[in-house]
Amino acid sequence: MDIPVLTDDAPPPVWGIPAEAQGPLLLDAARRLMLERAYDAAVGLAEELLDVDPTDTAALLIVADAAARYGHGEVALLAVRQARALGARDDVLEAAALLASCQPEAALAATDSHLASGTDDARAHAIRGQALEILGRTLEADEALARAHALRPAAYPLPLHVDDADWEGLLIQAISRMDDAARTETRTWGVSFRPAPTAERLRSSDPPVPPSVHALALPGDDGIACELYTRALTRGCADEEELIERLTVAMADEVENVRE
Repeated sequence: MDIPVLTDDAPPPVWGIPAEAQGPLLLDAARRLMLERAYDAAVGLAEELLDVDPTDTAALLIVADAAARYGHGEVALLAVRQARALGARDDVLEAAALLASCQPEAALAATDSHLASGTDDARAHAIRGQALEILGRTLEADEALARAHALRPAAYPLPLHVDDADWEGLLIQAISRMDDAARTETRTWGVSFRPAPTAERLRSSDPPVPPSVHALALPGDDGIACELYTRALTRGCADEEELIERLTVAMADEVENVRE
């Protein structure tokens, strides 16, 4: 076999992935990023696919899934409804998008309809449980979240149990880990513990705050009122140390939000 000899004036060989193979490779990479919970990166790859083909329903569903998971509910809802218009319907993703866009009643109706079809889907139960939390129906929420855990324990762990009387002490430990300036600011706050935010509270910001939020601090007539949401804070916590760290991060984040 004759081996070609490159001369100084010969063009270099061109390496690259054939155009027809680029789409499937990007799609596979985006799905791997979803498994790694790198949701913003997954959306970036999916959007590259949509730049080439806006009717790529697989890419639209990745955008819908990822955007709902990191709190961009309106983006998720737009993507999942566009996919449905193109013939790719996913009721659970639509329910997740409705929840992320602070429409708990619509999310609850969507999951109820999906589960009534006979599909015992863990994520549908989890979304249903979180929607019920926001609507203040905590006993029903517990049942739904317990069912999600029973179906997929690793994906939907049970919350860490914390007695009501212990929250103040945990908060004191969390605040002690903040820097001096942040600690000083929080001393004037009115802090309260609630199971979950109300839909009205979430919608008080534009865009709405994601329902998975751990805390919200907003100005009130008597200064800053900060609510800490115990159900979100304890969900999936391995131990008390992890919970204290979540409280520390939540309070520090709200200090930054108030400063802005």
